[in-house]
Amino acid sequence: MPFHRLHHLGLAALVATLLPGAVMAAGELTLAHVAPLTGPVSKEAVEYNLGIRVALKAANAAGGIHGRQLVLQDLDDEYKPEKALARFNEAASSEAIAALMPVGSLTFSRILKERLPETRAFPVIGVVPGAQPLREPLNPYVFHVRASDQEQYRKLAEHATSTGLKRIAVAYADVPFGHAGLATLEALFKGKAEQLVAKAALPVGSKAEQLAGAVQALGAAQPDIVYLVSPSQLAGEFVKAYRSKGITAQLATPSYGNAESLCQIAGEEATRGIVIAQVMPNLNNSAIPLVRRFQDDFRKYAEAGVPPTIFHLEAYATTRVVLEGLRLAGPAPTRTKLAQALEGMKKFDLGGFPVEYSAARHAGSHYVDISIVGRGCRLMF
Repeated sequence: MPFHRLHHLGLAALVATLLPGAVMAAGELTLAHVAPLTGPVSKEAVEYNLGIRVALKAANAAGGIHGRQLVLQDLDDEYKPEKALARFNEAASSEAIAALMPVGSLTFSRILKERLPETRAFPVIGVVPGAQPLREPLNPYVFHVRASDQEQYRKLAEHATSTGLKRIAVAYADVPFGHAGLATLEALFKGKAEQLVAKAALPVGSKAEQLAGAVQALGAAQPDIVYLVSPSQLAGEFVKAYRSKGITAQLATPSYGNAESLCQIAGEEATRGIVIAQVMPNLNNSAIPLVRRFQDDFRKYAEAGVPPTIFHLEAYATTRVVLEGLRLAGPAPTRTKLAQALEGMKKFDLGGFPVEYSAARHAGSHYVDISIVGRGCRLMF
């Protein structure tokens, strides 16, 4: 049963505010999803939310964790830093034992700057994006599941080198994760045979017609490949504008520019051939145990008629990591016990997708693969 925003916190939340490591609810276990469920990057957040819910419904159908059912508290931060602070504090003041899958470097940078996870002793698991400024220095209450953006860019740079592409351009979202991506790519190609010939900042929320200037500047530099560092909605708008100008240089993007969004916004023809780094296994490869279990649970517990996406799979996998942490934390989990349990999680295999943490490493997965969008928007990798 969906568990939406709490309006009355009651005595349990008051005690939890005074004792931030405590969880007072004796029956259900509550998790919070503090994310931009509306706004310019809502597509990712909404799909992540469904993936979380599918994993929780499957766990509840199997008896929950230590016999306790799991519920999800949705808190929309609208991709606004001040609202994100308020929503995060709201979640930390409730009986929620942890927050999972916050989306947006703009908002989560602010939460880290205010040191909220550690001052509220409130675990956060599965931060998106995987930009280094959100990972360094290590935060004792923040745990990452997906491979880092740096690992994705290294894989994408290797692709350019191995295929002989020399003239490099970067189109990047004008937010912290976009700037971090640009800096990483500049560092990766510095002193190499490849040359960075152009770069263009893309305002988040822009439509294709508003990106004409950036596209024209990139095209004039005659690149061999353009790296697109952007949330999915903006990435789709950029591809639409880019292809409408007849530019033929290859496009490559980290995992945020997912094929489903690109095809939906720019069309299948414009999206075909785009190279995408992946931090999750192939969604269509049911030979992988994680994917097979996800497909089964998605058919059972997702809304009828909703096609599964790579974002759903990532959220499902991330939630499974949280559930394992709660299992390890024992029948009376607290926020602190959950954080300790995650740090002690060694070689947890979700089924072809291993995750491991330690006190010195809060990055669980290093899985990165290269895919290419083929006919019918199907990924080939």
